[in-house]
Amino acid sequence: MPMMTRTLILIAALTLAGAAPALAAPEFQAGTCGFTVPDGRAATCGTVTVPENRDKPDGATVTLAVAVLSTPDKLGDAPPVLYLEGGPGGAAGLDPDGIARWWQLIARNDWLQQRKLVLYDQRGMGRSQPNLTCPEMVEAQIRSNGPEGDGGNAAAAVDAARACRARWEAEGHDLTRYTTPDSARDVADLRLALGIDRWVLFGSSYGTRLALETLRRYPDGIAAMILDGVYPPGKSLFTASEESDPDGDRSLQRVFAACAADADCNAAYPDLAARYRTLLERLDDEPPTVTVARPDGGGEAELMFTGGLLSEVVFNDLYSRDDAATLPALIASIDADRDEAYEDAAQQWLTGLLDPTIANGAYDLAECLAPDAGDLRDATGSTCPAWPAAATVDDLGSQPVDSDIPVLVLSGGLDPVTPPTWARATASHLPNAFLVERQNQGHGLIGSDPCAETLTGKFLDAPDRQPVDACQVEPDPLHFLVNG
Repeated sequence: MPMMTRTLILIAALTLAGAAPALAAPEFQAGTCGFTVPDGRAATCGTVTVPENRDKPDGATVTLAVAVLSTPDKLGDAPPVLYLEGGPGGAAGLDPDGIARWWQLIARNDWLQQRKLVLYDQRGMGRSQPNLTCPEMVEAQIRSNGPEGDGGNAAAAVDAARACRARWEAEGHDLTRYTTPDSARDVADLRLALGIDRWVLFGSSYGTRLALETLRRYPDGIAAMILDGVYPPGKSLFTASEESDPDGDRSLQRVFAACAADADCNAAYPDLAARYRTLLERLDDEPPTVTVARPDGGGEAELMFTGGLLSEVVFNDLYSRDDAATLPALIASIDADRDEAYEDAAQQWLTGLLDPTIANGAYDLAECLAPDAGDLRDATGSTCPAWPAAATVDDLGSQPVDSDIPVLVLSGGLDPVTPPTWARATASHLPNAFLVERQNQGHGLIGSDPCAETLTGKFLDAPDRQPVDACQVEPDPLHFLVNG
């Protein structure tokens, strides 16, 4: 499923909303789908409108974009599956490019053909309205990484976030209501609006936190859950420094060790870990200037290729085992001062930063108002000072979620952002959880690991029993790209 982009994550934290008054269930309003439906499939699209602040039901509203996908000739009476996207701030894929990945996933998995698949964009992101994007923050980050910048000017980042906040508040929006508990209430209302009695929550990355919070606060109608790349309550996605991130470094060191154990990779790139550390220091001391085209059509961007910029590119590549396998070649090419390597990596960084499917303001709000961000509020480069304080103080969202519903917990051993330790800790509070760790996989198994997809189908067929383990055989070792 779609992955978070490290450079768009502006260090932050979120506070949980308090109890809301009882409101009438919103209604689903049918509309047109903005994508093509393949032969043999069906789709129903529309919107569900909810109050932005449920304490003020006559105030501003949030319109949630929804699509329900199905395979009519195979559809049974099993509970539908609701997908919860990660980020926070990521779109669920209701655009033509994004929906293509869903049709592909459905085509190769019977468990998705036998059930309705509900997709929706969470409040503040994707095709839902408002979409809390902050181009001010993106442009500030590009400038700070340019020749006149300092690689991460905290004051400029905060000023850009304040400008974004002012723009959205001038339109009448209460930015304190873009929290995980508010989104959890949206999930509960969405089920009622769609007339669904029971469904399965399928969360990926941050979507697992939203699934867990929904289970905690609104358990009615949840038949089972799939948690893929677990981001549990009480944890923060990132430490103050990317370079010292213990989980990202754990994954990178595993890649380095795998390269050292591979005869061809080790012969081509010996002493890779030490070379990488030295390279980061050299780039920070004397960063070259790289000019690349902006993928949004906004001309060119001139960037200083610092060690910090390279570390972001490397971190992002660790999400996928295929991308991770290219890292030794990338590091060696940059260490050799190859112009094309600098340009390719800088282009990758800029493309991630300008990703139109990520609502960076929604990310900041969901994280900056959380009770479990800890010292990230004061971290260097944090934009949290720009955003409003939480409307209420609710420490419940920092506590583990206990439940006896069936849960399939999936985790990749190479995952740099939601490590297996988080999956294990979450499963320990769920007595009917089945934990699957795939050692040579990255962030998010469904969509990248056919074995895990098969296991998911077996779990859904009998969620009250240990699924037949289709994943006894570990994924193949990384197949490293070795340049000639």
